[in-house]
Amino acid sequence: MASFVRAMDTEFGPARDLADFERKAQMLNYESHRAIFEGFNAGLWTTNSARMLWMTHPAWPSSDFQIYSSDYDTHAAFYGTKKGAEPVHIQMNQPGRQVVMVNTTRQPLTGVKATARVTDLTGATVATHAQTVDLPANATVALFPLALDAALAKGPVLVRLDASASDGSRVSENFYWQAANPADLRALSAMPQATLRADVAAGTAAAGERSLRVTLSNPGTTPALQTKLTLFDGKGVQILPAYFSDNYVSLLPGETRDVTVAYPGDRGVATVRLRGWNSPATTIGGR
Repeated sequence: MASFVRAMDTEFGPARDLADFERKAQMLNYESHRAIFEGFNAGLWTTNSARMLWMTHPAWPSSDFQIYSSDYDTHAAFYGTKKGAEPVHIQMNQPGRQVVMVNTTRQPLTGVKATARVTDLTGATVATHAQTVDLPANATVALFPLALDAALAKGPVLVRLDASASDGSRVSENFYWQAANPADLRALSAMPQATLRADVAAGTAAAGERSLRVTLSNPGTTPALQTKLTLFDGKGVQILPAYFSDNYVSLLPGETRDVTVAYPGDRGVATVRLRGWNSPATTIGGR
């Protein structure tokens, strides 16, 4: 764990307590596990043909390598892995910050619109880019580089990538925090608090399960990073397992995201708790 802790301390500063350690470790795990699979995408069938991970799901309590844990909870590593392994995926390659589209399906896609929005930590737009592209099956297509050096000289930036089909439906989205040097990312800890709005509605569930749809929105002016959703039952006990369509969600000002979650029906009505990198802990009612 020594190299992990050194990297975390460099990027986000030494942890003040256990809760702060967990918060910073989740950030580092999200970006590092996503990078494992985005690196695979970058060299798809040329320099890469497979990925092997060690101890991805230990059956005992562990703090190393795992994508999900012995108690059925899912960490940021799980959602970083899920993001990087999307069948149709938009990503920014490191270290040259080249935006690419990845299509690992057997069907070509036409008329996919890729957009990039770069902001500073206050949410002010620094740059935007857009390109429409056709994606062959089982291939990676290079789009445009993001020239960020001038912006990074002033401090870290946030990068939102989106890809939409020809009918306007979203096919992929991605979010990065970038800095000229790893230690510059400590500025993330000084970001103002962002207050999210969350609306919960009942969803369609399979036999033996309940389902919720949570609509997260950021009505303020400050970006909200890595918002974690967790389910609790009427006794205040965390509901595990719970299957989220996405988690550790980052939203720029004005953005909205729907997250669905299914859980065992015998746990009854659930409440949803939110906590994020720079957003306060909040509890919202379930259905």
